[in-house]
Amino acid sequence: MSFRRFIRCASAVVIGVISASAGEWFVSPGGDDAADGQSEVRAWKTLARVNRHVSQHGLHAGDVIRLRGGAVFEGSLVVDRAGGGREESPARITSFGRGRAMIRPGADTGVLIRETGWITVSGLNLKAGKNGQGDGIRCDRILETPSRISGITLKDCDAEGFAWHGIMVDAAQHRMGFDRVRIENCSTRGNRYAGIMVYGGNQIGRTERPHRRVEIERCVASRNPGDPDQLGQHSGSGILVDGVDGGVVRECVAFENGAECRTERGGPVGIWAHASRGIVIERCESYRNWSSLRDGGGFDLDAGCEDCVLRWNYSHENHGAGFLVYTYTGAAYSDRGCRVYGNLSWYDGARGSGYAGIQIGSETGCRITDLLVANNTVIAPPGSVGALRISGQSVGGLVCSNLVVAAPHGVLAAISGYQHQLRFVGNRYWRADGVPVFLIDTQWPIRALADWRNSTGPDHRFTAESESFADPGFQPLPLSPPKRSRSRDQKPFWPKLDARAAAGLGAPTQLP
Repeated sequence: MSFRRFIRCASAVVIGVISASAGEWFVSPGGDDAADGQSEVRAWKTLARVNRHVSQHGLHAGDVIRLRGGAVFEGSLVVDRAGGGREESPARITSFGRGRAMIRPGADTGVLIRETGWITVSGLNLKAGKNGQGDGIRCDRILETPSRISGITLKDCDAEGFAWHGIMVDAAQHRMGFDRVRIENCSTRGNRYAGIMVYGGNQIGRTERPHRRVEIERCVASRNPGDPDQLGQHSGSGILVDGVDGGVVRECVAFENGAECRTERGGPVGIWAHASRGIVIERCESYRNWSSLRDGGGFDLDAGCEDCVLRWNYSHENHGAGFLVYTYTGAAYSDRGCRVYGNLSWYDGARGSGYAGIQIGSETGCRITDLLVANNTVIAPPGSVGALRISGQSVGGLVCSNLVVAAPHGVLAAISGYQHQLRFVGNRYWRADGVPVFLIDTQWPIRALADWRNSTGPDHRFTAESESFADPGFQPLPLSPPKRSRSRDQKPFWPKLDARAAAGLGAPTQLP
């Protein structure tokens, strides 16, 4: 080998080693933007200096940007087409020292991650300015690419008071979004449009869901009110996953969201999935969510959800349905294979709202197929349209082994619409005054579903077998849920039910 060639090879190796080595940069209010930022005593001072570095040099595997804990930083932190880390060594943005750093972006977004993968943001508080128009943390796609960007982790962050979302993972109108997204131990409150949203854009006419493998665990979304001036679409949800292929929402809490939403085109829900496939929502709590007009419920599988699951969740005191399965005209995907089991609805569906503890519906031209609703317990409030309600057209599936309880003068189950293909098997019913009442087509009260006959003979929309009407043995009958603490970071809460009352809770291990 010639000496010149040897020098070229050696230089390439050195450059490779330098580029592969991780960097660490510190930011502190007492720092100096003219320093190199590579230690606490040589820290930078502002987020603008961080942004300049990221814009010029990008972020690489193992890089860490550390903001002093307990300090307040004005402005936004922007990571735009910065490369990113690797799966085994992501780039990180976090706090150092005692407590969390606070980012106050004024009218802008707090942390913007655009077209950058394998990055972790953790241990930050973000608070909007008085006239803020951004998101707390926003992960954004602006380019159309043949593959998804992988590796977004948001952990131990709080976002408060933003005009749009506390946390937003957005694919806008692009075909490919993000893959392997994890949002953990985050709190979002007082954000006008939504707490946490993973958004796939307008789904009409699409053949592929933009996002894949999304995990949201142990997060809290509270008092995100909705936008009273946004009349074109819903706002004010707690946690929403839209356009996602595969994921889980686990051990999260959503409460008192949606109170200012006034749209008639569908409202907010505490925790829900929309136009998604293979989403599991489990061991969550959703309560006292509201809407001025539509929805305001606890949980929802909506608009062409396929093979999605609601299980072991607790919903209570919501304006809308405790658990809703719904699809509407124009939904891009079919609605099939969903499962709703082992859940508890307590006092959901306020008087005059038109919603029930468990509600299933489809609009003209839509079908719900292969639906399972099993082993749930529903305790409906006075004035509810029903503890269980099915409406619309072409709902097909099995409703079995549920415990359904209504207040005096209430409706146990209300069934309307046409072309359903439903089986009711082994459900247990009780009304507090001892009188069984079911309502067919909003006007025909009957004492048992199996008794129903229309004027032309048997009704082929549904069959009912092995029904029972008996006191479940509540001591006393719990007509309101127990009080709970109102701590800032709530954990999912299950009341201590009498064993007989809880008999309906669990996985449907023995189905007919």
